[in-house]
Amino acid sequence: MKWMKGVVLSMVLSTSVPAFCAEVPAETPRDYAFGMTLETSSSAPWFRIDLPQQVYQQVAWPDMRDVRVFNHQGETVPFSMVVQKTPATAAGAIPLRVFPLTASPVGVRSTDRRASETMVLRSSNGVVVRLESEAARNAGQSYLLALPDKPMDSRYMSQIQLDWKTPAGNWQGNVRLYSSRDLNDWTLQDDAGTLMDLTSGTDRLKLDRLSLSGTMSSEGTRYLLLVFAEQTPPLTLTGALALPRNRAQENDQIVLESAEKRVSENEAIYQWAQPQPLTSIAFELANGSVLPVELAWRSTEKGEWQPLTKQVLYSLDHRSSEPFPMQEKVVQAVRLTTVNAHLPETLPDISGRRDRLTVVFNAQGNAPYMLAWGNRAAKPASVSMKMLIPEALENAWPLEAIPYAGMLEPVTLGGEERLTATSEAERASQWQTVLVWGALILGVVLLVGMAWRIWREVKHKQPPQSGE
Repeated sequence: MKWMKGVVLSMVLSTSVPAFCAEVPAETPRDYAFGMTLETSSSAPWFRIDLPQQVYQQVAWPDMRDVRVFNHQGETVPFSMVVQKTPATAAGAIPLRVFPLTASPVGVRSTDRRASETMVLRSSNGVVVRLESEAARNAGQSYLLALPDKPMDSRYMSQIQLDWKTPAGNWQGNVRLYSSRDLNDWTLQDDAGTLMDLTSGTDRLKLDRLSLSGTMSSEGTRYLLLVFAEQTPPLTLTGALALPRNRAQENDQIVLESAEKRVSENEAIYQWAQPQPLTSIAFELANGSVLPVELAWRSTEKGEWQPLTKQVLYSLDHRSSEPFPMQEKVVQAVRLTTVNAHLPETLPDISGRRDRLTVVFNAQGNAPYMLAWGNRAAKPASVSMKMLIPEALENAWPLEAIPYAGMLEPVTLGGEERLTATSEAERASQWQTVLVWGALILGVVLLVGMAWRIWREVKHKQPPQSGE
């Protein structure tokens, strides 16, 4: 019995040996799948890199824990990973040119139904606007608003503010607002806009703004059309301002394209090489497309599909489906299933957005430095900016003042097998698990053997039965 106890005890004790004897070796660039040499032309104490596209697609961990910076000696250097910010903007109003328009007969047979739904408008300088809409039947006074002649970059507009000569009495009217790129195709922006100018004694109530949702630019949408209802009293506009949306500071986003796969005539799967913490997914369809769909997502390649949303995807009249928020869910794939429809010949595109990251590192050791990524066995190593840059130097070294390190062509280091590597602790744990199970199985075998031996001894000692 003593020998059995000794064997079992030795097996159990052997499971603790790896925990005490294993030493975690220092990391080297070869522990990571891929890398990129960094050029540092100056002698600054810190440098920064905006992580390139391939890093997001090739890391082994969604939280980017397997990103490192090494010096020329192959030693890791301290670094911090920060989210890039889009600066806050307080854009100024953009004055628009105002052109009064007069309606002209269409010149078609009165029996033609489209005659009552078509309106031709002309300005004094020869601009002609042809509006085909059911609203044309009850259209009254109209104005064309246009961006200035000078080039203007694309800006997101949220409202239009109008100015007019003070009416003789209280005034109120309804107006439709259209937008266009070329004066030919018009998109309805606001179907129920209300304007008013009311006075009571010394008080004055003036509603002079209309909602506008979209971008305007010299190369894109640059015209707006105001069409008052026919019963609205005349109003003399004297000016108009396009009001851009003031944008608060936001996290900058990087776009990650997915790989699409048609599964059937009504199902397609879009997946990323590695799971990603997405803030949103965006859709792109062929112009003129409308597609009702049901969307689902999964976090791993073998994970279960989870329902996401049912909605209509579209790209019509210069408008497209808005991105769908994902609240940084870790997403490996999205499944698109059509509802009472077939997938088009050209599949819709689905792309993911996630926060764009900047790596700031301390230039310890000798250059050149190397950015490395892709190691399943890696542990988080990024420190906070307060641990990287002393508090006394924060004002002298804001993020914008830290010089960029140049990035050369990416190279293969340890190769793709590092994307599935296991850490020393995981290997030790696996070895301990094997030993524990071995000890348990051996113990069971010994107990069975001992029971069989006892049974034999008992049977041997039993007295013979009478008559035998």
